[in-house]
Amino acid sequence: MQEMEVNQRVIQAAQETKALGIVLFDMDHRSPFTDYVIICSGRSQAHVRGIADNIESALRDAGVKLSALEGQQEGSWVLMDFDTVIVHVFHPETRTYYNIEELLSGYPRQDFASDDDPQEDAASGVALARARS
Repeated sequence: MQEMEVNQRVIQAAQETKALGIVLFDMDHRSPFTDYVIICSGRSQAHVRGIADNIESALRDAGVKLSALEGQQEGSWVLMDFDTVIVHVFHPETRTYYNIEELLSGYPRQDFASDDDPQEDAASGVALARARS
């Protein structure tokens, strides 16, 4: 499966579970660790775990191997490593505290919304600029 297909499946799975503030950073040829980073949030620890479960299931069904999974039991920050894409699913307060978007601000960025994702996710304080790259 090609990288962009993997990204699309991650984003679709996150949207299906109503993840907030879905952001993709294009790190292709800019990072030795991964080609893409996808960040999103859930409203609660159970929601964070549910989003991560749905992403893992969608990619497993597509034959994409999960290389590493961290934080699933705690539910405040789940990190999923699919080699070419790293996915971070955050609880809003954890996302605000670590502010990974600031760390990755120099990379091309694209924002995606779920059906009930407001223009600004007030819970996490993350302003969303639609389809910005």
